[in-house]
Amino acid sequence: MENVIGFFGGDSQVGTTMIAQSVAECLSRKNKRVLLVCGSGKLGDGFMSLSGKHSLDDLKASVISGRIGEEDLMQNVEEFRGLWVLPAVKNPLTAKYFPENTYQILLAAVNEQFDYVLIDGGDDVNLGLTVSAMNSCRERFFVITQQNKALQRYAQLRKDVLVPLGLSGELIINKFQRDPSLFRMQEILGLCEAESAFRVPYVEYGWQAEMEGRTLCRFHRFQKAVEVIAARFEPDPEGRRPWEWRKNFV
Repeated sequence: MENVIGFFGGDSQVGTTMIAQSVAECLSRKNKRVLLVCGSGKLGDGFMSLSGKHSLDDLKASVISGRIGEEDLMQNVEEFRGLWVLPAVKNPLTAKYFPENTYQILLAAVNEQFDYVLIDGGDDVNLGLTVSAMNSCRERFFVITQQNKALQRYAQLRKDVLVPLGLSGELIINKFQRDPSLFRMQEILGLCEAESAFRVPYVEYGWQAEMEGRTLCRFHRFQKAVEVIAARFEPDPEGRRPWEWRKNFV
């Protein structure tokens, strides 16, 4: 599917889920039909309140058999504030046993029913779910922060996984602050061997957002940065990409 977009963490705790869900919400507000797949392999990911009745685990047998229908998949999808959501695994230990073609099988079942499919792919490349997400996406975004360990781990991910597999993607520097004690933009691009990156400003109340079951999109600066990322998928009628000059927005 050409409309599958993946978000992956260059490290843990960098805000991959927050970014993925926020972009999904932004696209949904533009009257797009969006499926958000919670595929990080971690229980409880997501800033939303779901029923808890469904999960990726319910589709595992069908995935392994290689046969899954649209009705089977949609029975496990829940609607949340204008989004369609395929919940994460209930037991994180089962995430490692999904085959590396999981999403190819799952997404073939929905065909063109959604305008966009966004996958929160997590940060663990030892999981078949994460590898499958990377291979299934038309476009990939890797979320990092200005922390040294996050940059080092992304650099290692790029060297050990992305380059050998011939995969590429764009960077999102999350929780960005103009602080002289932190890595600056050009330093990050040099360390990550990238030409440009989207920036999303640091906003407090992350824990509050988790408790309230909603993203940080109610904060103007955060929402504007997410809208720039979402515009990445919406060229104007003449086919131009007006977001290119806005990548470094904060």
